[in-house]
Amino acid sequence: MDTDPHRLRHLKGCHPALIERIQHVIQAMEVLGYELLLTQGVRTVAQQQALYRQGRTRPGKIVTNCDGIVRRSNHQVKADGFGHAVDVAWRIDDEVTWEGPWAILGAVAANNDLVWGGNWRTFPDRPHLELPPSSVPTAGNG
Repeated sequence: MDTDPHRLRHLKGCHPALIERIQHVIQAMEVLGYELLLTQGVRTVAQQQALYRQGRTRPGKIVTNCDGIVRRSNHQVKADGFGHAVDVAWRIDDEVTWEGPWAILGAVAANNDLVWGGNWRTFPDRPHLELPPSSVPTAGNG
């Protein structure tokens, strides 16, 4: 049996306000009949740079505009010592998938004072949830 079905281990190093809100989102989605799980939390510079290379100098689709140095991601540890973002996916029929009720997640995230990347106009990122800049002085878009 999975002792961490939502992969809450990915919250290690995340801001306490983010942890609390994400747990509320997971619970709300369960009430609605959807199983949400975390796929990423805090990233190192090297991890962020590897994602940035994807679709540019490495095979795959471009998944971020944050290179980890010039433009840092909110997944990276901020000046307060915490990451301010997570990525999520769905578990449907015991399979992890990125096809799910994203609009519902966006509404639930907003109700829990989180920014949903699916609302971003220039680079929508449906799996991404983060603290709004107003929550913590060092939060930003990424």
